Amino acid sequence: MAASRPDVIVFDVVETLASLDAVRERLVAAGQPGHVLESWFSRLTRDGMALTLAGGFAPFLEVAASALAVETSGALSAEQVNEIVAGFGETGPQPDAVAAVSAAAEAGLRVFALSNGSAGSTTSFLERVGLADRVEQVLSIDQVSAWKPAPQVYRLACDAAGLPPGRLALVAVHAWDVHGARQAGMSTGWCPRLEQVAAPAFAAADVVADTLDAVVRGLVALPAL
Repeated sequence: MAASRPDVIVFDVVETLASLDAVRERLVAAGQPGHVLESWFSRLTRDGMALTLAGGFAPFLEVAASALAVETSGALSAEQVNEIVAGFGETGPQPDAVAAVSAAAEAGLRVFALSNGSAGSTTSFLERVGLADRVEQVLSIDQVSAWKPAPQVYRLACDAAGLPPGRLALVAVHAWDVHGARQAGMSTGWCPRLEQVAAPAFAAADVVADTLDAVVRGLVALPAL
């Protein structure tokens, strides 16, 4: 079934709306190469997914600290790990984040945030960057005790909206997140600024554009039901 103009835009948060530059700065201050951020973040998302697949759950910051200790081969003290992980509480916006959320709100669409992070940390981020008043609902994997791309995470957004999946669209920079939303029946928009190339193993996004705001405009331009 072809995608149609959504009623709700659901934004992923970490790396999609939120930049991790503040976390990278803390890594470097602790004597780690800045590029460790990418491999660490990949490990922490993998570990969160693995916990979910195995029938368990741990929240974002706990998994982040665990993954960082492993990624740095135990070179960091517990205090250093905690100091670096605290950087997730200081994230700033990606260059296109404000424009993207504003484009969705100005088009008259409802706007949700759906994160692997906690609702509290997401709300704090939105307040820091001046977007809190444009986001109707802040949703977290903590509410369903499962990491994305588990289907119950996307059902959480649909239940919160009171709408069937086809009336919601996920916007993200992670192809695995887009795939999960698509499998749950949602429309999807993907920005390739992080991954560059769409993974052939995953379902293709309905809209692809070089910036988040262009992705939103593409979703808005889809035919109405």
